[in-house]
Amino acid sequence: MSDTSSPAPSRRHTTAGKRAGLLEAAVQKVFTRRARVVAVEDLNAMFRIITIEGDALRKVDWTPGDKIQIQLGGWVQRTFTPVAWDAVEGRTRILAYMHGDGPGARWAREARAGDDCVLFGPRKSIDGTKPGPVVLFGDETSFGLAVALSSTIAGSHPVEMLFEISTLAESQPVIEHLGLGKLHASVRAENDAHLVEVEDQVRALLEAHQPMQFVLTGKSTSIQRIRQWLRQYGVTSSQFQNRAYWAPGKEGLD
Repeated sequence: MSDTSSPAPSRRHTTAGKRAGLLEAAVQKVFTRRARVVAVEDLNAMFRIITIEGDALRKVDWTPGDKIQIQLGGWVQRTFTPVAWDAVEGRTRILAYMHGDGPGARWAREARAGDDCVLFGPRKSIDGTKPGPVVLFGDETSFGLAVALSSTIAGSHPVEMLFEISTLAESQPVIEHLGLGKLHASVRAENDAHLVEVEDQVRALLEAHQPMQFVLTGKSTSIQRIRQWLRQYGVTSSQFQNRAYWAPGKEGLD
């Protein structure tokens, strides 16, 4: 008679799983900060502001443009740019764009006040302290960075913002709520035809302000295209910073 019952679990596999879990816990204990979600503010179906608080977030050296990585378990993590950090109260806020069904979007969509949170950072990502006029290019994933940089450099020198977005109806109310002020938003078009409009804006800004600092974020292929333009216009590599937050067909960029 054949045995149709499920085979017994492999001792080797079970032991390896336990060791991996213990190793992850040990790494988290040494290198991460434990906190808790204390508030969630829905701006619309795609955006929400998540406030995280904890003693481990006090006395932290944070500069606008720095990033954190939320630990989601099983060595999975997703990166967010805090819009603000209160090192006295031990509190930070992130703006989550809940597009798709990846681990980061699911975590943000399901986050509730009272949830425990493990994070790594803050650590350097974009340096918003460089002198001179700044042009920030990005998309919906860059709104949090825009808020953080605006709070630092607005008033000291011009900050121009160029965004590619999916729809005005989705993003415009959020842009207004965040107080980002005057910016140029181009709605995505087939074959990235909208980027021609972005190029026109870049050219006009270069004619009005020299020299400038460029911060290029968001979609990897859009960043590559704008970098090519900047080089053609004589902008040197020292004048721009790049941070691809996502790429078509890929997961887990930061």
